[in-house]
Amino acid sequence: MVKKKKKQKITIKSISRLSIFVVIIAFLINILSQQQKSINTKDDPTSYIGENSKGQILGTIYSKLPQDSRYQLEHIDQTLLGKIYQDSKNYIIIHLNGFPQKQIKEFKKQLIKNISDNLIENIDKK
Repeated sequence: MVKKKKKQKITIKSISRLSIFVVIIAFLINILSQQQKSINTKDDPTSYIGENSKGQILGTIYSKLPQDSRYQLEHIDQTLLGKIYQDSKNYIIIHLNGFPQKQIKEFKKQLIKNISDNLIENIDKK
């Protein structure tokens, strides 16, 4: 049972539909690219507090902090909070024991095994 292929015809109707589609896509790309240029980081809810358009984080806010607070921010790894964070991070890394990489390797092995089994079955059926 061989199916006959239908002949594809290029008509004026299909060309007009394609041209309308291209015009709409070009119009949308143009509008969206103009909106990206007009977005200011002050209006962006994902920007950091005090981030300006040059990407400087905490520009004037950081300079207004007291000296001891600046020192704590610069040497956070030496504070109690920094040590707790580092210990927690090391604990998690040790107990994960390469978890994501092992799962990826097992998935790849299983995928290759399934593909090879399917190929062998297809050869045996013919």
